[in-house]
Amino acid sequence: MLNKQPKEMYLFALTEMCQRFAFWGTGNLLVLYLVQKEAFTDAVAEQIFGIFTGVAFILPILGGYIADRLNYRLPVIWGMLFTALGSFLIATGVITLVYVGLALIAVGGAIFTPGIYALLGTLYRQQHHLRDSGFTIYYASVNIGVFLAMIVLGALGQAKSWNLAFLVAGLVQLVGMVPFYQSMKSLNAGKLTQQRVAPKATAQPPLNRQEKSRIFVICILSFFSILFWMAYNQGGSSMNLFALRYTDLNAFGFKMPPSWLLSSESLYLVILAIPLAKLYHYLSQRKKDPTPPAKSVMSFFSMAICFLIMTIGASQIPPLATGAAISPFYLFSAYLFMAIGEMLICPIGLSLITHLSPHRFTAFLVGVWYVCIGAGFYLGGLIAPLMSKLTNLNAFFGIFVVISAICGIILLLFVKKLNKMRHLESL
Repeated sequence: MLNKQPKEMYLFALTEMCQRFAFWGTGNLLVLYLVQKEAFTDAVAEQIFGIFTGVAFILPILGGYIADRLNYRLPVIWGMLFTALGSFLIATGVITLVYVGLALIAVGGAIFTPGIYALLGTLYRQQHHLRDSGFTIYYASVNIGVFLAMIVLGALGQAKSWNLAFLVAGLVQLVGMVPFYQSMKSLNAGKLTQQRVAPKATAQPPLNRQEKSRIFVICILSFFSILFWMAYNQGGSSMNLFALRYTDLNAFGFKMPPSWLLSSESLYLVILAIPLAKLYHYLSQRKKDPTPPAKSVMSFFSMAICFLIMTIGASQIPPLATGAAISPFYLFSAYLFMAIGEMLICPIGLSLITHLSPHRFTAFLVGVWYVCIGAGFYLGGLIAPLMSKLTNLNAFFGIFVVISAICGIILLLFVKKLNKMRHLESL
Protein backbone atom coordinates (compact mmCIF):
# COMPACT_ATOMS: atom_id res chain seq x y z
CA MET A 1 0.00 0.00 0.00
CA LEU A 2 2.92 2.35 0.61
CA ASN A 3 3.63 2.46 -3.13
CA LYS A 4 0.00 2.70 -4.22
CA GLN A 5 -1.60 6.02 -5.11
CA PRO A 6 -4.58 6.94 -2.87
CA LYS A 7 -7.91 6.23 -4.55
CA GLU A 8 -9.18 9.72 -3.64
CA MET A 9 -6.58 11.14 -6.01
CA TYR A 10 -8.41 9.53 -8.93
CA LEU A 11 -11.77 10.89 -7.74
CA PHE A 12 -10.29 14.38 -7.47
CA ALA A 13 -8.85 13.87 -10.98
CA LEU A 14 -12.30 13.04 -12.37
CA THR A 15 -13.65 16.15 -10.66
CA GLU A 16 -11.05 18.45 -12.17
CA MET A 17 -11.24 16.63 -15.51
CA CYS A 18 -14.81 17.91 -15.86
CA GLN A 19 -13.79 21.37 -14.66
CA ARG A 20 -10.97 21.49 -17.20
CA PHE A 21 -13.36 20.35 -19.94
CA ALA A 22 -15.57 23.37 -19.27
CA PHE A 23 -12.88 25.91 -18.40
CA TRP A 24 -10.36 25.16 -21.13
CA GLY A 25 -13.02 24.03 -23.56
CA THR A 26 -14.19 27.62 -23.38
CA GLY A 27 -10.74 29.21 -23.09
CA ASN A 28 -8.99 27.39 -25.91
CA LEU A 29 -11.92 27.89 -28.31
CA LEU A 30 -12.44 31.52 -27.34
CA VAL A 31 -10.20 33.07 -30.01
CA LEU A 32 -11.67 30.91 -32.78
CA TYR A 33 -15.22 31.63 -31.56
CA LEU A 34 -14.70 35.39 -31.44
CA VAL A 35 -13.01 35.50 -34.85
CA GLN A 36 -15.31 33.10 -36.71
CA LYS A 37 -18.70 33.68 -35.03
CA GLU A 38 -18.53 37.24 -33.70
CA ALA A 39 -16.26 38.62 -36.48
CA PHE A 40 -13.72 40.11 -34.04
CA THR A 41 -10.29 41.00 -35.40
CA ASP A 42 -7.39 38.70 -34.54
CA ALA A 43 -5.80 41.33 -32.30
CA VAL A 44 -8.98 42.01 -30.28
CA ALA A 45 -9.77 38.30 -29.90
CA GLU A 46 -6.22 37.59 -28.69
CA GLN A 47 -6.40 40.47 -26.20
CA ILE A 48 -9.71 39.18 -24.79
CA PHE A 49 -8.15 35.71 -24.49
CA GLY A 50 -5.19 37.22 -22.64
CA ILE A 51 -7.44 39.17 -20.27
CA PHE A 52 -9.67 36.15 -19.59
CA THR A 53 -6.80 33.77 -18.87
CA GLY A 54 -4.88 36.44 -16.96
CA VAL A 55 -7.79 37.23 -14.66
CA ALA A 56 -8.64 33.54 -14.26
CA PHE A 57 -5.16 32.84 -12.95
CA ILE A 58 -4.63 36.02 -10.92
CA LEU A 59 -7.80 35.59 -8.85
CA PRO A 60 -6.76 32.25 -7.26
CA ILE A 61 -4.66 34.15 -4.73
CA LEU A 62 -7.97 35.41 -3.34
CA GLY A 63 -9.48 31.96 -3.76
CA GLY A 64 -6.58 30.47 -1.81
CA TYR A 65 -7.01 32.99 1.00
CA ILE A 66 -10.69 32.02 1.24
CA ALA A 67 -9.98 28.28 1.04
CA ASP A 68 -7.47 28.42 3.90
CA ARG A 69 -10.15 29.96 6.12
CA LEU A 70 -13.04 27.70 5.10
CA ASN A 71 -13.05 23.98 4.70
CA TYR A 72 -11.57 23.35 1.25
CA ARG A 73 -14.70 21.53 0.13
CA LEU A 74 -17.06 24.54 -0.19
CA PRO A 75 -14.83 26.63 -2.54
CA VAL A 76 -14.50 23.61 -4.84
CA ILE A 77 -18.29 23.27 -5.05
CA TRP A 78 -18.81 27.01 -5.60
CA GLY A 79 -16.18 26.98 -8.34
CA MET A 80 -17.94 24.22 -10.24
CA LEU A 81 -21.31 25.97 -10.01
CA PHE A 82 -19.90 29.32 -11.22
CA THR A 83 -18.12 27.64 -14.14
CA ALA A 84 -21.27 25.81 -15.24
CA LEU A 85 -23.36 28.99 -15.04
CA GLY A 86 -20.74 30.92 -17.03
CA SER A 87 -20.76 28.30 -19.77
CA PHE A 88 -24.54 28.46 -19.99
CA LEU A 89 -24.45 32.27 -20.34
CA ILE A 90 -21.91 32.08 -23.17
CA ALA A 91 -24.15 29.52 -24.87
CA THR A 92 -26.81 32.23 -25.27
CA GLY A 93 -24.66 33.96 -27.90
CA VAL A 94 -25.58 37.39 -26.51
CA ILE A 95 -22.26 39.25 -26.45
CA THR A 96 -22.99 41.04 -23.16
CA LEU A 97 -23.79 37.71 -21.50
CA VAL A 98 -20.68 36.22 -23.09
CA TYR A 99 -18.57 38.72 -21.16
CA VAL A 100 -20.48 37.99 -17.94
CA GLY A 101 -20.06 34.26 -18.57
CA LEU A 102 -16.32 34.63 -19.06
CA ALA A 103 -16.11 36.54 -15.76
CA LEU A 104 -18.04 33.80 -13.93
CA ILE A 105 -15.81 31.08 -15.39
CA ALA A 106 -12.73 33.04 -14.35
CA VAL A 107 -14.04 33.40 -10.79
CA GLY A 108 -15.14 29.77 -10.72
CA GLY A 109 -11.69 28.54 -11.67
CA ALA A 110 -10.12 30.90 -9.13
CA ILE A 111 -11.97 29.48 -6.15
CA PHE A 112 -11.99 25.87 -7.39
CA THR A 113 -8.29 25.37 -8.02
CA PRO A 114 -6.59 26.25 -4.69
CA GLY A 115 -9.08 24.15 -2.75
CA ILE A 116 -8.78 21.02 -4.90
CA TYR A 117 -4.96 21.11 -4.84
CA ALA A 118 -4.85 21.74 -1.09
CA LEU A 119 -7.08 18.70 -0.62
CA LEU A 120 -4.88 16.69 -2.98
CA GLY A 121 -1.76 17.61 -1.04
CA THR A 122 -3.19 16.22 2.20
CA LEU A 123 -3.34 12.75 0.64
CA TYR A 124 0.47 12.51 0.61
CA ARG A 125 1.32 13.47 4.18
CA GLN A 126 2.69 10.01 4.91
CA GLN A 127 3.72 9.19 1.32
CA HIS A 128 6.06 11.98 0.23
CA HIS A 129 7.96 9.56 -2.02
CA LEU A 130 4.80 9.26 -4.16
CA ARG A 131 4.07 12.99 -4.27
CA ASP A 132 5.74 13.97 -7.59
CA SER A 133 4.52 10.85 -9.40
CA GLY A 134 1.02 11.26 -7.94
CA PHE A 135 0.77 14.89 -8.97
CA THR A 136 2.07 13.97 -12.43
CA ILE A 137 -0.58 11.26 -12.91
CA TYR A 138 -3.23 13.61 -11.53
CA TYR A 139 -2.21 16.51 -13.76
CA ALA A 140 -2.20 14.41 -16.89
CA SER A 141 -5.49 12.75 -15.97
CA VAL A 142 -7.30 16.04 -15.63
CA ASN A 143 -5.94 17.07 -19.03
CA ILE A 144 -7.99 14.28 -20.57
CA GLY A 145 -10.80 16.76 -20.01
CA VAL A 146 -8.97 19.39 -22.07
CA PHE A 147 -8.26 16.88 -24.83
CA LEU A 148 -11.88 15.73 -25.01
CA ALA A 149 -13.07 19.34 -24.95
CA MET A 150 -10.89 20.19 -27.95
CA ILE A 151 -12.17 17.16 -29.86
CA VAL A 152 -15.86 17.39 -28.97
CA LEU A 153 -16.33 21.14 -28.63
CA GLY A 154 -13.90 21.83 -31.47
CA ALA A 155 -15.98 19.65 -33.80
CA LEU A 156 -19.17 21.45 -32.72
CA GLY A 157 -17.50 24.79 -33.36
CA GLN A 158 -16.31 23.65 -36.78
CA ALA A 159 -19.94 22.75 -37.52
CA LYS A 160 -20.92 26.30 -36.46
CA SER A 161 -22.82 24.92 -33.44
CA TRP A 162 -21.07 27.23 -30.99
CA ASN A 163 -24.09 27.59 -28.68
CA LEU A 164 -24.35 23.83 -28.32
CA ALA A 165 -20.60 23.59 -27.65
CA PHE A 166 -20.78 25.91 -24.64
CA LEU A 167 -23.99 24.23 -23.40
CA VAL A 168 -22.21 20.87 -23.41
CA ALA A 169 -19.29 22.44 -21.51
CA GLY A 170 -21.63 23.57 -18.73
CA LEU A 171 -23.35 20.20 -18.48
CA VAL A 172 -20.04 18.34 -18.21
CA GLN A 173 -19.00 20.68 -15.40
CA LEU A 174 -22.13 19.74 -13.45
CA VAL A 175 -21.29 16.05 -13.92
CA GLY A 176 -18.00 16.75 -12.15
CA MET A 177 -19.81 17.20 -8.87
CA VAL A 178 -20.54 13.45 -8.70
CA PRO A 179 -16.95 12.16 -8.22
CA PHE A 180 -16.24 15.03 -5.82
CA TYR A 181 -19.18 13.96 -3.68
CA GLN A 182 -17.84 10.40 -3.72
CA SER A 183 -14.39 11.59 -2.64
CA MET A 184 -15.87 13.49 0.28
CA LYS A 185 -17.73 10.37 1.37
CA SER A 186 -14.44 8.47 1.25
CA LEU A 187 -12.51 11.08 3.21
CA ASN A 188 -13.45 12.55 6.56
CA ALA A 189 -13.40 16.06 5.09
CA GLY A 190 -14.13 17.76 8.40
CA LYS A 191 -11.10 16.30 10.18
CA LEU A 192 -9.02 16.75 7.06
CA THR A 193 -9.56 20.47 6.90
CA GLN A 194 -9.47 21.04 10.65
CA GLN A 195 -5.97 19.65 10.69
CA ARG A 196 -4.99 22.13 8.02
CA VAL A 197 -6.67 25.26 9.35
CA ALA A 198 -6.21 26.38 12.92
CA PRO A 199 -9.24 27.72 14.84
CA LYS A 200 -9.73 31.46 14.44
CA ALA A 201 -9.35 32.09 18.16
CA THR A 202 -5.91 30.48 18.29
CA ALA A 203 -2.93 32.77 17.76
CA GLN A 204 -0.66 31.53 15.01
CA PRO A 205 3.05 31.20 15.87
CA PRO A 206 5.41 33.24 13.68
CA LEU A 207 7.07 31.50 10.78
CA ASN A 208 10.48 30.05 11.61
CA ARG A 209 13.62 30.45 9.51
CA GLN A 210 13.16 27.18 7.62
CA GLU A 211 9.53 27.97 6.76
CA LYS A 212 10.49 31.40 5.44
CA SER A 213 13.25 29.83 3.37
CA ARG A 214 10.85 27.31 1.85
CA ILE A 215 8.34 30.05 1.00
CA PHE A 216 11.19 31.94 -0.70
CA VAL A 217 11.92 28.90 -2.89
CA ILE A 218 8.23 28.66 -3.82
CA CYS A 219 8.13 32.36 -4.72
CA ILE A 220 11.33 32.23 -6.82
CA LEU A 221 10.13 29.27 -8.88
CA SER A 222 6.68 30.84 -9.19
CA PHE A 223 8.22 34.09 -10.44
CA PHE A 224 10.33 32.34 -13.06
CA SER A 225 7.26 30.41 -14.21
CA ILE A 226 5.71 33.69 -15.40
CA LEU A 227 7.94 33.66 -18.48
CA PHE A 228 7.22 29.97 -19.10
CA TRP A 229 3.47 30.64 -19.12
CA MET A 230 3.91 33.71 -21.30
CA ALA A 231 5.31 31.39 -23.95
CA TYR A 232 2.80 28.64 -23.19
CA ASN A 233 -0.06 31.10 -23.72
CA GLN A 234 0.80 31.17 -27.43
CA GLY A 235 -0.55 27.63 -27.75
CA GLY A 236 -4.12 28.89 -27.49
CA SER A 237 -3.58 32.20 -29.29
CA SER A 238 -0.84 32.75 -31.90
CA MET A 239 -0.21 29.03 -32.53
CA ASN A 240 -3.97 28.47 -32.82
CA LEU A 241 -4.15 31.19 -35.47
CA PHE A 242 -1.06 29.72 -37.16
CA ALA A 243 -3.04 26.49 -37.45
CA LEU A 244 -6.06 28.34 -38.85
CA ARG A 245 -4.26 30.52 -41.40
CA TYR A 246 -0.92 28.94 -42.25
CA THR A 247 -1.29 25.18 -41.80
CA ASP A 248 -2.52 22.51 -44.20
CA LEU A 249 -5.48 21.03 -42.31
CA ASN A 250 -6.49 18.56 -45.00
CA ALA A 251 -5.93 14.90 -44.19
CA PHE A 252 -7.41 11.95 -46.10
CA GLY A 253 -9.99 14.20 -47.74
CA PHE A 254 -11.09 15.65 -44.39
CA LYS A 255 -10.39 19.15 -43.08
CA MET A 256 -9.40 19.06 -39.44
CA PRO A 257 -10.71 21.76 -37.08
CA PRO A 258 -7.73 23.95 -36.03
CA SER A 259 -8.48 23.09 -32.39
CA TRP A 260 -7.59 19.45 -33.06
CA LEU A 261 -3.96 20.43 -33.50
CA LEU A 262 -4.06 22.18 -30.14
CA SER A 263 -5.70 19.10 -28.61
CA SER A 264 -2.53 17.13 -29.37
CA GLU A 265 -0.79 18.97 -26.53
CA SER A 266 -3.31 17.58 -24.04
CA LEU A 267 -3.01 14.13 -25.60
CA TYR A 268 0.76 14.25 -25.14
CA LEU A 269 0.24 15.10 -21.46
CA VAL A 270 -1.88 11.97 -21.01
CA ILE A 271 0.59 9.77 -22.90
CA LEU A 272 3.58 11.07 -20.94
CA ALA A 273 2.01 10.76 -17.48
CA ILE A 274 2.55 7.09 -16.63
CA PRO A 275 6.11 6.87 -18.08
CA LEU A 276 7.15 10.02 -16.21
CA ALA A 277 5.50 8.89 -12.96
CA LYS A 278 7.27 5.54 -13.15
CA LEU A 279 10.54 7.26 -14.00
CA TYR A 280 10.25 9.62 -11.02
CA HIS A 281 9.46 6.71 -8.68
CA TYR A 282 12.34 4.64 -10.07
CA LEU A 283 14.80 7.51 -9.70
CA SER A 284 13.44 8.45 -6.28
CA GLN A 285 14.09 4.94 -4.94
CA ARG A 286 17.71 5.34 -6.08
CA LYS A 287 17.93 8.95 -4.83
CA LYS A 288 18.59 10.20 -8.37
CA ASP A 289 15.29 11.96 -9.07
CA PRO A 290 15.98 15.55 -10.29
CA THR A 291 14.81 18.13 -7.77
CA PRO A 292 11.88 20.46 -8.56
CA PRO A 293 14.24 23.38 -9.38
CA ALA A 294 16.18 21.12 -11.78
CA LYS A 295 12.95 20.00 -13.45
CA SER A 296 12.00 23.67 -13.88
CA VAL A 297 15.27 24.25 -15.73
CA MET A 298 14.48 21.35 -18.07
CA SER A 299 10.99 22.75 -18.66
CA PHE A 300 12.41 26.03 -20.02
CA PHE A 301 14.79 24.23 -22.37
CA SER A 302 11.90 22.08 -23.62
CA MET A 303 9.87 25.23 -24.31
CA ALA A 304 12.81 26.73 -26.20
CA ILE A 305 12.85 23.64 -28.46
CA CYS A 306 9.08 23.99 -28.97
CA PHE A 307 9.43 27.48 -30.40
CA LEU A 308 12.59 26.65 -32.31
CA ILE A 309 10.43 24.17 -34.25
CA MET A 310 7.81 26.89 -34.80
CA THR A 311 10.54 29.27 -35.98
CA ILE A 312 11.78 26.74 -38.54
CA GLY A 313 8.24 26.13 -39.81
CA ALA A 314 7.43 29.85 -39.97
CA SER A 315 10.62 30.53 -41.94
CA GLN A 316 8.98 28.79 -44.92
CA ILE A 317 6.23 31.43 -45.06
CA PRO A 318 6.97 34.50 -47.22
CA PRO A 319 7.01 37.90 -45.45
CA LEU A 320 3.57 39.54 -45.05
CA ALA A 321 1.79 36.39 -46.32
CA THR A 322 -1.84 36.14 -45.21
CA GLY A 323 -2.10 32.40 -45.78
CA ALA A 324 -0.05 29.26 -46.39
CA ALA A 325 -0.28 25.46 -46.20
CA ILE A 326 2.62 24.46 -43.95
CA SER A 327 2.79 20.82 -42.83
CA PRO A 328 0.97 20.19 -39.52
CA PHE A 329 4.10 18.27 -38.48
CA TYR A 330 5.54 21.52 -37.12
CA LEU A 331 2.63 22.19 -34.79
CA PHE A 332 2.34 18.54 -33.71
CA SER A 333 6.07 18.49 -32.89
CA ALA A 334 6.05 21.86 -31.17
CA TYR A 335 3.11 20.87 -28.99
CA LEU A 336 5.01 17.73 -27.93
CA PHE A 337 7.85 19.77 -26.43
CA MET A 338 5.37 22.25 -24.97
CA ALA A 339 3.69 19.29 -23.22
CA ILE A 340 7.03 17.99 -21.90
CA GLY A 341 7.79 21.45 -20.53
CA GLU A 342 4.38 21.69 -18.91
CA MET A 343 4.75 18.28 -17.23
CA LEU A 344 8.12 19.32 -15.82
CA ILE A 345 6.93 22.59 -14.33
CA CYS A 346 3.23 22.57 -13.39
CA PRO A 347 2.50 19.32 -11.52
CA ILE A 348 5.99 19.44 -10.01
CA GLY A 349 5.50 23.05 -8.89
CA LEU A 350 2.16 22.25 -7.29
CA SER A 351 3.66 19.18 -5.62
CA LEU A 352 6.47 21.36 -4.26
CA ILE A 353 4.02 23.92 -2.85
CA THR A 354 1.83 21.38 -1.05
CA HIS A 355 4.98 19.76 0.36
CA LEU A 356 6.97 22.81 1.48
CA SER A 357 4.31 25.35 2.43
CA PRO A 358 3.27 25.88 6.06
CA HIS A 359 -0.12 24.17 6.46
CA ARG A 360 -2.04 27.37 7.13
CA PHE A 361 -0.78 28.92 3.87
CA THR A 362 -1.07 25.97 1.48
CA ALA A 363 -4.08 27.14 -0.56
CA PHE A 364 -2.85 30.74 -0.50
CA LEU A 365 0.53 29.73 -1.97
CA VAL A 366 -1.23 27.61 -4.58
CA GLY A 367 -3.03 30.86 -5.38
CA VAL A 368 0.33 32.67 -5.68
CA TRP A 369 1.44 30.01 -8.18
CA TYR A 370 -1.68 30.64 -10.24
CA VAL A 371 -1.21 34.40 -10.00
CA CYS A 372 2.12 33.89 -11.74
CA ILE A 373 0.43 31.73 -14.38
CA GLY A 374 -2.11 34.52 -14.82
CA ALA A 375 0.60 37.15 -15.16
CA GLY A 376 2.32 34.99 -17.77
CA PHE A 377 -0.92 34.45 -19.69
CA TYR A 378 -1.68 38.16 -19.59
CA LEU A 379 1.79 39.04 -20.92
CA GLY A 380 1.39 36.34 -23.56
CA GLY A 381 -1.89 37.93 -24.61
CA LEU A 382 -0.18 41.30 -24.97
CA ILE A 383 2.63 39.85 -27.08
CA ALA A 384 0.48 37.59 -29.31
CA PRO A 385 -0.82 40.46 -31.52
CA LEU A 386 2.78 41.05 -32.66
CA MET A 387 2.30 37.98 -34.85
CA SER A 388 0.18 40.03 -37.26
CA LYS A 389 2.46 43.07 -37.07
CA LEU A 390 5.93 41.63 -37.64
CA THR A 391 7.05 41.17 -41.22
CA ASN A 392 8.42 37.68 -40.61
CA LEU A 393 6.57 35.10 -38.53
CA ASN A 394 9.82 33.34 -37.62
CA ALA A 395 10.99 36.51 -35.87
CA PHE A 396 7.85 36.41 -33.70
CA PHE A 397 8.35 32.80 -32.61
CA GLY A 398 12.07 33.42 -32.16
CA ILE A 399 11.25 35.77 -29.27
CA PHE A 400 10.12 32.82 -27.18
CA VAL A 401 13.15 30.71 -28.11
CA VAL A 402 15.45 33.37 -26.69
CA ILE A 403 13.41 34.12 -23.56
CA SER A 404 12.96 30.44 -22.65
CA ALA A 405 16.63 29.59 -23.17
CA ILE A 406 17.84 32.56 -21.10
CA CYS A 407 15.47 31.71 -18.22
CA GLY A 408 16.65 28.10 -18.23
CA ILE A 409 20.31 29.15 -18.05
CA ILE A 410 19.75 31.67 -15.24
CA LEU A 411 17.73 29.23 -13.16
CA LEU A 412 20.34 26.52 -13.72
CA LEU A 413 22.91 28.71 -11.93
CA PHE A 414 20.80 28.75 -8.75
CA VAL A 415 19.59 25.13 -8.61
CA LYS A 416 21.99 24.04 -5.83
CA LYS A 417 21.16 27.06 -3.68
CA LEU A 418 17.41 26.53 -4.07
CA ASN A 419 17.77 22.84 -3.21
CA LYS A 420 19.49 23.69 0.08
CA MET A 421 16.85 26.27 0.95
CA ARG A 422 14.09 23.63 0.88
CA HIS A 423 15.37 22.25 4.25
CA LEU A 424 13.88 18.83 3.63
CA GLU A 425 15.69 17.43 6.66
CA SER A 426 13.34 19.32 9.03
CA LEU A 427 10.05 18.50 7.30
